[in-house]
Amino acid sequence: MEDRITDIGPRHYEEFYPPVILKNKGKWLYHEILQPGVLVHVAESGDEVYTVRVGGCRLMSVSHIREICEIADKHCGGYVRWTTRNNVDSWSTARKK
Repeated sequence: MEDRITDIGPRHYEEFYPPVILKNKGKWLYHEILQPGVLVHVAESGDEVYTVRVGGCRLMSVSHIREICEIADKHCGGYVRWTTRNNVDSWSTARKK
């Protein structure tokens, strides 16, 4: 009974952050809106993170979600999240991606 896992549930959300966001959590200086849907966040350490936010729909098909995940894998290192307003956020440290 000593090795029994009693805390069964989802993993902690910080495990899914990109490394640059985890490193600079709570240390952001400012953000700028470069164009509609594209933001840059600048940290105290000088790190920059580019966020691309696109609108999503309330109900999505599996093929649509897979397509979003493929785009995130190709351009953002696989980091993607859905907001409470059904938007889709992707983060990248490279401006050109």
